[in-house]
Amino acid sequence: MSIKKVHVVNAHQKWSGIAEGNLTRHYLNIMSKVLDSRQIEYTMVNIDDGYDIEQEVNRLVEADLVILQFPMYWMSLPWLGKKYIDEVFMAGQGKIYQHDGRVIDDASKKYGSGGLLTGKYMLSITCNAPVEAFETAGQFFNGLGVDNAFMAVHNALRFVGLTMLPTFTSHDIFKNPQIEADSQKLEQLLLSALQ
Repeated sequence: MSIKKVHVVNAHQKWSGIAEGNLTRHYLNIMSKVLDSRQIEYTMVNIDDGYDIEQEVNRLVEADLVILQFPMYWMSLPWLGKKYIDEVFMAGQGKIYQHDGRVIDDASKKYGSGGLLTGKYMLSITCNAPVEAFETAGQFFNGLGVDNAFMAVHNALRFVGLTMLPTFTSHDIFKNPQIEADSQKLEQLLLSALQ
């Protein structure tokens, strides 16, 4: 499936003096640049500014690719990001998912197979934790890996029918940032996703 429409959900939540959103804006600018260069139609919502729930449902329905950009706050996405998922996905019943997938008259269906969306999704995450905190046994996440650490977010997107693409992560953003290398990585991941 070729990507014709993209919806970018900026789930950054501003905390004055701590998380102003500068790095998030930088990565969103890279996404815009790549999408513009490929003449891909896209929409973007900054959930910290508010959003129209029905409009967001429709954007998800129309999107071939959904990108969820957020910083890791206390080992998950910001609470406004979870609020967005709760509000938009609940309002989307019948448009983005039909039911939980287990149909009474067809016992072969499995839980989580009732999604109606046919596009793909990509997580784009910024975090203070270094990569080894996720990937190395004995470190904080004990080898769990980024995707397993964010399984709840992945499962919410899979529940509505979206297919996972590789996750972009910018690690160690305060003590050992690698912004230039991470920016190139994001650009390459997004270009691959658009093929």
